Order: sequence, then structure tokens, then C-alpha cells
Amino acid sequence: MANPEIANDELSTVKGDAAQEHILIEVARRLFHERGYGKVKLSDIAKAAGLTQKETQLYFSSPQDICVSVIESHSQSQNALFEDINQNTNPRQRLSLYLDSVIENTDILIARGCPITNLYFDVKREDRNLASEAAELLKQRLEWIRAQFIEIMRVENNTDLPERLTGAIHGIAILAQVTGNPDLIRNQVNQLKSWIRSM
Repeated sequence: MANPEIANDELSTVKGDAAQEHILIEVARRLFHERGYGKVKLSDIAKAAGLTQKETQLYFSSPQDICVSVIESHSQSQNALFEDINQNTNPRQRLSLYLDSVIENTDILIARGCPITNLYFDVKREDRNLASEAAELLKQRLEWIRAQFIEIMRVENNTDLPERLTGAIHGIAILAQVTGNPDLIRNQVNQLKSWIRSM
């Protein structure tokens, strides 16, 4: 429903502004992943989005400013993935579906590594406040995995299984990037899925 305080002739401008802001966030998200947060300037984002730096500054005043929105974008994407997977009632199957999403991202992982993990380490070097926000993405992932193991094991304190699985996933991503071997991801993920099925 449209905001009643916005006149009809202004509505298309507002929608256009929202679309442009979304494009800038997606461009920044891609550039941060490709180059690293510390190596991306606002002018780089503007150029890649087809805007001038002055036009870009109408939406975001600095890379730090846009990074907050990039972190939120990652959070929304991750939540959407979890919501989709949560449609399945079996926690083992949910973990298996999550691991399938790792395989689906093989090309990205080999080319540039995990976008969320990389962003965390990039911003940690540049800005502690941003680092704590980026860390929430990784904690969110770990807590979702923990919830699945709690259901599987039927206990609140289920040892270190969530940390073991999360660590294995991150290790696989790093090894795949180092070796450039897509089979490594598939083979290792399939072993993790067998481990989960055996519980």
C-alpha cells in the first residue's frame, strides 16, 4: 500500500530512489567481495553503478555507510535461505539442504571465497564497529545450525557439533579457494551429509 503522505506524482520518484539504492547496495556487495572492503572507494561503487560520486552520495556518504546496508543485505539473504530451508520439518534434511547451498555456490567459493566471512575479516581490519555487525552474520549462521542439532540430539547443550560443522564448512571453502578444485567441495560436503544422516 502506498504511503498516503506521498503524492502520486512523487511516488514514481520514491520507487526509483529505492531501486537506485538497491542497485548501489548490490554493486557494493559485489565489489567488496571481488576486491575487499578496504580497496573499494565510493567512486568505484558509483562508476560500477553508472552514477557520479555526487549522485551516489545522495544515498550513501561513504563506503562505511554503504557497508552497513551491505551487511543488512547479506542478513536478509541468509534469513531468506533459512526460512526456505525451514519449510522442511526434518532437521537432518534442513542441514543437508544447507550443505547443498554450499555446493550450489562452488564457483563463487573457488573464485573469491565466502562473501560473508571475507567481509568480516576485511572490515575487522578497517572498522571495529562494522566488524561487530558483520560478526553477527556469522553468529546468525552458527545459531541456525545449533538449532538444528538441538532438534536432532534433543538436548539444549549438544556438545560442539554446531561448531564442528561450521568449522568444517569454512575449512572446505578455504581449501576449495586454495586448490581451485570443485570436486573437493562436493566430496567433503557429501561426507558431512553422511555424518549428519548417521546421527
